[in-house]
Amino acid sequence: MYINEASKRSGATQRAIRLYEALGLLNVPRSGKYRVYNDKHIELIKIIREAQTLGIQLSDLLILKSQDEDLDWQLVSAFLIQQEEIVEDKIQTLIVQKKRIADYRETIKKCLEGD
Repeated sequence: MYINEASKRSGATQRAIRLYEALGLLNVPRSGKYRVYNDKHIELIKIIREAQTLGIQLSDLLILKSQDEDLDWQLVSAFLIQQEEIVEDKIQTLIVQKKRIADYRETIKKCLEGD
């Protein structure tokens, strides 16, 4: 299939697919002057898109590629564990910040009642 069909089936724009190719995340063989995509390419495009929705940068995905042009799934798994820990740290920071805001509002409320 050509890029138009690959775009429709993967949900990615043609521009995004070309970017993935330019970065080396996606290697698609040519037939003459046209790139020919297969189901494996579509699945990889979907995986890349999903990673982006999780906040994973394309540059991070490049690091997670193995030599055989596919993602190194052990590296991906370790990376996702690391990302999960980062998110958990952010959640804990936000919980503390929320508590501080509530305390600050209570302090202001007491000040206003004292006037």
